[in-house]
Amino acid sequence: MGAFGTPAEARSGAHADGWRMLHPLGLLVALVQSIRAIISTFISLLVVFRLLMEGRSMSWGTWALIVAAVALTLAQPIIRWASTRYRLGVDSLQFRSGLFFRKNRTIGYGSIHAISSSSPVYMQPFGIVQLTVSAAGATDTDITLDAVPAALQLELERLRAQARTGEAITAGTTSTAVTQGSPSIAAAVPSTSSLVTPSPSQSSPVLPSDARPESNAPVFRASVRDITLFAVTDLGFIAAAFVVFGFVQNLQDMLPRDWVRTAERSVGDYVARGVISIVMLVLVCVIVLMVVSVVTSLLRFYGFEVWRRGDDLVVVRGLFTRRTTTIPVSRIQSIVVRQSLLRRPFHLCSVGLGLSSSVSGESEESGISAARILPVIGTSRVYDVLAAMLPEWDPREPGDATEPIHRTGRGLLRYYVTTPIVVALVAAAAVGTGVMVTISGAPSRWLFIVPLAIGAYWTACRALKSRTEGYAILPDRPDAFCSSDSSDSSEPLPHRILVTGAKGLTTFAMTTRRSRVQSITRSTTPWREPRGIEKAEMPLFVMNGISALRFTFLHRSDAETLDAWLTRPAAR
Repeated sequence: MGAFGTPAEARSGAHADGWRMLHPLGLLVALVQSIRAIISTFISLLVVFRLLMEGRSMSWGTWALIVAAVALTLAQPIIRWASTRYRLGVDSLQFRSGLFFRKNRTIGYGSIHAISSSSPVYMQPFGIVQLTVSAAGATDTDITLDAVPAALQLELERLRAQARTGEAITAGTTSTAVTQGSPSIAAAVPSTSSLVTPSPSQSSPVLPSDARPESNAPVFRASVRDITLFAVTDLGFIAAAFVVFGFVQNLQDMLPRDWVRTAERSVGDYVARGVISIVMLVLVCVIVLMVVSVVTSLLRFYGFEVWRRGDDLVVVRGLFTRRTTTIPVSRIQSIVVRQSLLRRPFHLCSVGLGLSSSVSGESEESGISAARILPVIGTSRVYDVLAAMLPEWDPREPGDATEPIHRTGRGLLRYYVTTPIVVALVAAAAVGTGVMVTISGAPSRWLFIVPLAIGAYWTACRALKSRTEGYAILPDRPDAFCSSDSSDSSEPLPHRILVTGAKGLTTFAMTTRRSRVQSITRSTTPWREPRGIEKAEMPLFVMNGISALRFTFLHRSDAETLDAWLTRPAAR
């Protein structure tokens, strides 16, 4: 039978030694990724080439260079697809790729932190997904399989659960080709749609049934209204404005000069009509950006659902490209509830998870979307939803009377705002003096306002920190000191801490655990030490979002309390 063991293995691309090729659609994925990576460079070269060759005819050498560039662009993804293999070993997922520079990577089933899949429209009829398996660490430790059967995700989840509970993984479960027609997988995954709307019966819970919620419905489903509110109150549209501006600047180089001059003249004539015209133009630009933000958010989050399946959170999202991410609850490092400046008046917030691994298969943005389990939700019901979703974490609202937040920045406002105020005044004086000496003209004399505006923003952020920074050490169950770090109980997890603060003008409340904190660093200065004022930083095992508990200024007694909680638990 040659290199393939059985006719089924031959059809699925599996060799007798267990190594499997990617689906042929993986070649299309590799080509698309390669083209996306060079498209900006190609457009820039096209503009330069057009300017250099204006009024000239192309020689055969120029055509040869173009053909060679196209051939190199196509050859790289073809080689990558043809040389990529993966195998489900006895205790690990193995991956190899490359023709001249060969790469071999292995991730043990017990080390898997997250499993993400995306299913574009052109893959869905074939039951094929793009799968990313993440271990602890940065994205360069991930294994990305561009085109594999959808059933492979649940098979990896099962193997990870077996490795976590210490069950033996028999050779028969790993040597068999994982295909849509395999009996063991067909029972769990009848079709690709099961990845879009997962059911608890698809995965065996690794913990007792009374310790984990099992539901036939998602614990959270985002409506179109929720997604629209998220888009309208998301500050990301400001970044989109700069992207659009850069695109327009590049577009000017490609369009005929007469078109560009006509457009600039039309805009100038409209602005010259008066203040009302300027306001209307700005309003139109804002509306366009909002519409773009709503459309992109719908593409990313339409059909957003969060399922609790045993020890896993399953996040499903996406309009045309359906993305499914499986996050083991035992791998969660922190829960962060954020409230931005725009969402505060509407009593809205968002919730994200701190993870010790990347959950992004294609881009950083998709990874952020996967870790954001509640894109937008009302503050009045966020903690009820979290309690149903993650009961073992027992999330507490910062205003909970049973464990009030101890505000570490109370009475220390002068320490927070002194530095930004002094720096802003010195910078404004330096800019003003420099302008008066070197530049003539009335408009230039107002440049000193720029450092003052930056200093005002910095001061506002520091003042918000002084009002919001604090902590609450949440109560443990009676046997918490002797208990392990596992979450195999229906009781709340031990050694939890709730930390509040601000990042920019966005406030947050983060719940984490002592086992997730790496160390504590306390620092001070000679002039602050006599007053007992310190800084404290406690790094976390987190690869996304807030990666440390930071207290800008706090009293020595508070620093001692945090130090004792982390390093001397018996003292509490």
